[in-house]
Amino acid sequence: MKVLLLVKNFDLGGTEVHVRELANGLAEAGHRVFVMSRSGRQGEYLNAEVTFIQHRFTDFGLLGAVSKVRKLIRSERIEIIHGHQRLPILISAIVKVLTGIFSVATIHGRLSLDSRPGFMRRWIDRMILVAPNRLSTLRESDAIRAKCCVIYNGISLEGRIPSRKKIQGPNLLYASRVDRRHGQALIIILKKIWPSLLQQFPRAKLHIAGDGNRLAEVREVAKPFTETSEQSVVFHGFVPSLDPLFKETSLTLGVGRVAIESLALGIPVIPVNSAYWAPVVSRDNYEALKADNFVGRPFYEFEPEPLLAELLCVLGDLDKVCHETQNLSEEVYQDFSLTRMVDLIEEVYQELVD
Repeated sequence: MKVLLLVKNFDLGGTEVHVRELANGLAEAGHRVFVMSRSGRQGEYLNAEVTFIQHRFTDFGLLGAVSKVRKLIRSERIEIIHGHQRLPILISAIVKVLTGIFSVATIHGRLSLDSRPGFMRRWIDRMILVAPNRLSTLRESDAIRAKCCVIYNGISLEGRIPSRKKIQGPNLLYASRVDRRHGQALIIILKKIWPSLLQQFPRAKLHIAGDGNRLAEVREVAKPFTETSEQSVVFHGFVPSLDPLFKETSLTLGVGRVAIESLALGIPVIPVNSAYWAPVVSRDNYEALKADNFVGRPFYEFEPEPLLAELLCVLGDLDKVCHETQNLSEEVYQDFSLTRMVDLIEEVYQELVD
């Protein structure tokens, strides 16, 4: 089968890593895979069998992108077009109307935002959601419900061992694109949470992995913690794999893929972004958080004081929390297998082609 994956950006972020892993998985299964996106560092980790086509998707360049994709589909006889992120999904829908190709969309964020304008949803053949709570915005009578299915994010867990060596001191990890939303969350953490946390845990370190358009601003706010002899905030920039950092992490602050990878390794997670947060992931709240891709939306809006209280509570009883998380890690292995994700997406493609 010949498949074209469209994604706007291909650098650091959960969607970008998802597309890379999907492309590699499909290629390993014997499919001919094309990825079209802006040039980014994820391209370096595509299998040799995957064809990467550079294109900068913009709203103003919509017609040009549609024309380029349409020509590619005809010249390569592509059978499935699969869009990720709002603009590539819109382009997939338009090209479907023009060529009759089967179109698939994966909704990584909110359905109402990733599939705008709403009328084009009827042009998409199948819509994959990474968490069941994404369906909550649809009415029971909404016709597109029949097109939707839930396929959880898949991560490469094979060969990973949940148990880790004893970590010296509380090491916290925040790994994400440092964009408008995550940059704002980091700034609030550094200004309103980190000074108080250091009073209780003076050996604590916050490791920040990722880059983006607000990184310089976050670095400026972090100067009181980076320019002292006891450096308590460490910037790592873009890292191709978080595995080396995970080996030294006591607690992860994050959502989506970063949260899933951490849990699979037995690392405790407090789901945090600029809008919501949730208590540390446990057996009691795992299903509720899994249903929303480990975003704290079902729990609390982002506020520094209660988040600080949760951090102090978790760090104060870290051995017990780590033990509980390690007991949960095997379930995460089963729920978020990369092989399972690729197999299920293959089934979606096959149902359309057949």
